[in-house]
Amino acid sequence: MMLINLVDQLGPIFLLVAMGYGLAKIGLVEKASIAGMTKMTFWTLIPATLFVTISANRVSELFNLSIWIAYYGAVALTAISVFIVLRLTKGNSTPEAIVLAFGAIFSNIGMLGIPVVDILFGHQGLLVLATILCIHAISLLTLTIMLLEWTRNRSGNPAAIVVKTLRAQICNPIIVAILCGVIVASFEIPVPQFATTFLGMLKSAMPPIALLLIGAGIYGQKLRGNLGASIIGAVAKVCLMPALVFVIGMMLGVPMQSLAPAIIIAALPPGVNSVLMASTYETARERTATTMLVATVLALIVLPVLAIFLAFD
Repeated sequence: MMLINLVDQLGPIFLLVAMGYGLAKIGLVEKASIAGMTKMTFWTLIPATLFVTISANRVSELFNLSIWIAYYGAVALTAISVFIVLRLTKGNSTPEAIVLAFGAIFSNIGMLGIPVVDILFGHQGLLVLATILCIHAISLLTLTIMLLEWTRNRSGNPAAIVVKTLRAQICNPIIVAILCGVIVASFEIPVPQFATTFLGMLKSAMPPIALLLIGAGIYGQKLRGNLGASIIGAVAKVCLMPALVFVIGMMLGVPMQSLAPAIIIAALPPGVNSVLMASTYETARERTATTMLVATVLALIVLPVLAIFLAFD
């Protein structure tokens, strides 16, 4: 029965990813189309999903300190571990190790996490996802950029770097959706029925479109750069980080219904932000892209295994 449930829950995920890959392979979906659809998803489907999830709940459920400690404690330990290993064993420079460590902790929560968590855990899982996501980009991007800027110019002003990063994030549609959802939930602002229906339609479209794009994006990717460094980052992201979330969460006594989605989120491969970071600083670009590819393939194996233990008790 458990295996049947597993196939029923995860089967559509793999079929949609495989379909996206197949459509790209036969040429029906081109790179330009993938880029355009990804932007559409980022600006409409993901924000709508987060707004609907957050606005329908009490704000106190969103700011869960135990979840933050379990998840971001694992993030910190994973980043430090990858940084030390790469600096000591692979001959990477400090900026390269920072960028690769960032790729080992920045989960693809928007494009991949939302559909996977929604399918496996439903609304409660999405609430945990929103809890993690509300400080995900701001915290990790800000800290990473500060470290990279410091390695370039050690006399730079950290406060100015923080302000610049926060200013760039304030127009992020995901951040805006989260803030709007928090405001609506805090003041119990009624949402008109037509708006609820509209946003609900966007939320329903999110999983299939995002998973198709994930599959289409995998096609044509190649292994490049130092494969050893990429494998270290990929294994740390997909295997070490979820294990640490589990350990810290159990130590804190986090209920499994809240901890399970956090573990799945930790096991997600890195998102495109890791590649953008490497490109922006012209540092370890090929290794970062390979880390994302290896981690994505590895996650297709690890996520079902975790689902057996977490989602179908």
